[in-house]
Amino acid sequence: MSTASKRASARKTYRTEWVDRWSPPKPLVGLQAIEKVLNRHTFLVTPESRLVVAVLARAIHDSLSLTNRRMRREARRFLLGDDLTLWCDLVGLHPDFVRFVARKAGYLADEKAHWQKVPIKVPVYSVPPEPVVSASSAPVHSITCQAHTHQPQGGLIHA
Repeated sequence: MSTASKRASARKTYRTEWVDRWSPPKPLVGLQAIEKVLNRHTFLVTPESRLVVAVLARAIHDSLSLTNRRMRREARRFLLGDDLTLWCDLVGLHPDFVRFVARKAGYLADEKAHWQKVPIKVPVYSVPPEPVVSASSAPVHSITCQAHTHQPQGGLIHA
């Protein structure tokens, strides 16, 4: 077999499959701008209130995570659930205001509206053909060894 034919047989082939991929819109503002807006609306600016606002801003940022589906789901559950109320009460923010800021900034995008079908290439591995084994009608002869005095049994080969 020549080298060119070996390369041709080892060449991968691909087929195209369509898969769903979440592709949200790009946010309109950065995370620092959101932190500034939320810090301006707290009732008292202290290091502790800045920490709470940083947690809220991080949850807003994680709600658009492209790489970690679990983190995105947990951040969205936090922002849309009742836990946000507990955190907002610590600094005097209204949870609806935090959700409003997240939506207007482009971070709290609708989960179902931004799924798209995209093509991906999937390698197709060719399966080598199975060797064909056929039963022949020719009789099998036994081989006897001169050093041993075994009797041939059913056409088996003795060494």
